[in-house]
Amino acid sequence: MHRLAVLYKRGLSPEEIAATYPHLTLGQIYAALAYYHANRVQIEAEQAADYTEYDRLKQQQYETGE
Repeated sequence: MHRLAVLYKRGLSPEEIAATYPHLTLGQIYAALAYYHANRVQIEAEQAADYTEYDRLKQQQYETGE
């Protein structure tokens, strides 16, 4: 779900997303995007938390040399 939202926010159309994920039907993509729009605040907060955690772990790896 989050990956589809990211691609959509980057400007890809549902058809372009379907070309990227051929195992998903266009109907599934439209359903996921409808869910995204209905829950945008929550999904974007989760994405922001994911990015923050990624940055924290990346910095920790850099500092420890692991």
